[in-house]
Amino acid sequence: MSNLKILVFLISFTLIPVADASVIHGKVFSWETLEPINGVIVEINTTPVQKKVTENGSYIFDSVPPGNYTIRAVYKTEKEYLYAEENITIVTEGRYVIDLILFPEINIPDIQDIEMVEFDIGDVGGWNYFILIPIPVIIAFAVLLIYLRRSRVDEIEFQEEPDLEANGIESLPDDLREVVEILIRNDGRISQRDLRKKIGCSEAKMSLMVADLERRGIVEKVKKGRGNIIFLKDEFLKS
Repeated sequence: MSNLKILVFLISFTLIPVADASVIHGKVFSWETLEPINGVIVEINTTPVQKKVTENGSYIFDSVPPGNYTIRAVYKTEKEYLYAEENITIVTEGRYVIDLILFPEINIPDIQDIEMVEFDIGDVGGWNYFILIPIPVIIAFAVLLIYLRRSRVDEIEFQEEPDLEANGIESLPDDLREVVEILIRNDGRISQRDLRKKIGCSEAKMSLMVADLERRGIVEKVKKGRGNIIFLKDEFLKS
């Protein structure tokens, strides 16, 4: 009888952490179509880190203890990376729904760290896959990456000035014209934080300028995590 009590105690003790764990689930959508996306890699920075791949656009983490976490999602298209990030605080046990909207990647650090882990998952992929790639191709690719990273530093200096008259915004005040010029140089989109850094103004003035451009129908502001992404409308992007 005493052995049975010990066994019941041990089983109950091992279930204590599970009782405090929560479930986080949701769907991942495209910012262009607002349709769910399959094959998106979603991770949460628990210990250890949990990673899931969306099926029917959905993901689920079923054992998340109390704490502060960041959920990141990344998806690679033929042209670019799409990225989403949300913060969540788990205080009590329960089910939390966190839907994510993927935006084009803009200055997101370590974005490839999420996807590279996926090459080690499964029996078909893994490290042996990379052995098949010819070494000269790897070297050439590495050199290209280094060149692109260095060239981005001087990109603005050598970029052609936008034709503001053709865009119909030549009458804007100087500070608003500067915002539009930066947006044009960045393919029509930039985070509000990076825009403020480039202009060198206060957060309050940056918010006022963005609001003024929104009122004029020139830009659109989209909430993303704890920040904003500023999009230049297509009719003003043409040169």
